[in-house]
Amino acid sequence: MPLKQSNLVVFPVLLSLLFILSLSSGSAGLNTSLFFALFSESGQQLQTYVVQYLLLPRTLMALVCGAALGAAGVLIQRATRNSFASPATLGVNAGALLAIVAGTIAIPEFTQSWPVVVAFTGAVLTTVIVFKLSKSISDSPVNLVLVGMAISLSIGALSAGLLMFWENKLDGLYVWGAGNLVQHDFSSFNSSWPLISVFTLLALFLGHRLDLIELGDMQAGSLGVNVKQTVTLSLLIALLLSATVVSQVGMISFIGLISPHIAAGLGYRKTWSRILAASIIGALLLLSADIAARLVPLLLTDGHYSIPAGAMTTVVGAPFMIYLLSRRQANGSITGTVSRETGIRALFRADPMVFLLISGSLLALAAYGSLGSEWFALRWPRVLAAASAGAALGVSGLVLQSLMRNPLASPDVSGLTTSGVLFVVVGLVLFPGLERTELVFLSFAGSGFALFLLLSLSRLTGFQPQLFALGGLCLSAIAATLVNIALVLGSNQSSEVLLWLSGSTYAVSKELVIILCALCLLSLPVISSLWQKLDIMQFGEQWPQLLGIRLTPNLVILLTLVAILSSASVATVGGISFVGLMAPHICRVFALSSHKHLVPATAISGALLLVLGDWLSRSVMAPFELPAGLAVSGAGGIYFILLLLTGKYVQRR
Repeated sequence: MPLKQSNLVVFPVLLSLLFILSLSSGSAGLNTSLFFALFSESGQQLQTYVVQYLLLPRTLMALVCGAALGAAGVLIQRATRNSFASPATLGVNAGALLAIVAGTIAIPEFTQSWPVVVAFTGAVLTTVIVFKLSKSISDSPVNLVLVGMAISLSIGALSAGLLMFWENKLDGLYVWGAGNLVQHDFSSFNSSWPLISVFTLLALFLGHRLDLIELGDMQAGSLGVNVKQTVTLSLLIALLLSATVVSQVGMISFIGLISPHIAAGLGYRKTWSRILAASIIGALLLLSADIAARLVPLLLTDGHYSIPAGAMTTVVGAPFMIYLLSRRQANGSITGTVSRETGIRALFRADPMVFLLISGSLLALAAYGSLGSEWFALRWPRVLAAASAGAALGVSGLVLQSLMRNPLASPDVSGLTTSGVLFVVVGLVLFPGLERTELVFLSFAGSGFALFLLLSLSRLTGFQPQLFALGGLCLSAIAATLVNIALVLGSNQSSEVLLWLSGSTYAVSKELVIILCALCLLSLPVISSLWQKLDIMQFGEQWPQLLGIRLTPNLVILLTLVAILSSASVATVGGISFVGLMAPHICRVFALSSHKHLVPATAISGALLLVLGDWLSRSVMAPFELPAGLAVSGAGGIYFILLLLTGKYVQRR
């Protein structure tokens, strides 16, 4: 109790100090005369204008948006009874952002007039997909977060592709989407604070019912609580709060995760009090992040750039999530209830050799059609690059899914390819004249660094597949955020960077294709020779130990090969999403179970996916060319929905 009473003094003092600091932080650094210009009638006209029309609305916007995200985080965590859930980790923010981007392209007038409605629609659709897909795979609370963050990263790749293709129409939206609080008047604040206030007030009235739901569904029902209605209302209010924030300032990550945990640590147990405390803490955190986003560039550049506040929150929030997860692991309460069905259910029964023959024939036909007899000399490098990168990513995804025992693991959501992309992007920004062959070493360094961090985390906490997977997702979030910062600081190279992020075989060099092919020819046979160990290792740690298999050396070998294949693919074709996720699924859908057949089948399936994606990228909007990664991401989104529908149908039979 004394701790909570002291917060009545600490919170106002911190808010006042940060408010003054925010109004004193301009592009030239700290300047207290800016703050006093707000109250001075005889002050300089320019300073008064800067404070009243730039710094003041920005400060107020940070406060209300942070408060909204803090309240939304409490509602989501209470409704799902999942302490890892938040608007960022469940894909809510990413879905809202994609809706804004797509709405600006397709229905710009409506999106400009009703941005909250558009963002809310995207948030609802994404949340429904995340919950349905997670429930069809596993009941584990960590798996819910894994699904949400995997969907979030995939949606982010799709948003980046749209932003690149419609660059002129969406000018400035990429930086805004990273969580940019820059304001030029009070219009956004005036349209946001009434909605956020009303939604937060409604959330407080649900507090008592959410407290009763914490006792269990049966107990809450016996006390007169309509559990389903309360959970639905709580999630809808949380989505409305998040959508309001995204529609005005873009995607702010991890505030909704951190604030409720800090409020709980300060002793706020009841939901209504935790909502109020998390709102204040969220406001403090976001305003602090925004101040840091204005001051940090002064140490890096001449101060003419402003890092998006959303980037700063992710850099702090992702490590906090890893820390939170490691604490839960130490307490032995991480996994929750895990359902027996944790894989992809077979929908068809196919003979492995027949599947290999048919898929190989389809790959040959796709390659022949993509090459064309007239353009063979020009197209063979990109077709071979697509086939090699697809095979590399597909097998990498298969190995990760088997080792992690999670059907949502893949190179792009594990942090390996994302870190490789980060190193390449930083290299392009700092040294625009780099040759493509030189980017191979940067990509290797990025993926190797990510692998080192993940293996170190596994050694510190004891190798747990879910911790490894979630750590990789957090690493991906940090890498994606640092890419946004690199884009802001190197805006002259933004078009080239966005093309790289979207994934493209355009103008791929023959030297890189040869390197990638050589690495595939060396690595894939080694992985294939370990098929028996992979068959056993996918059942957990106990069976390999009983059968005398040394787990750690095999893990290091397999993960190193995955890092090599992933980084080589990034260096050659850029950031390609979904291939490493879809290719193993396709093979398992056809009832392939042994890695003796899965490794070659996944290599062929991955190659086929990317070759077809490259072909479609050149054909759909000819003579214009879409990035191959955008075509594959679109197909991947459709695939996820089909997987969900067909999986549910099989379970009901």
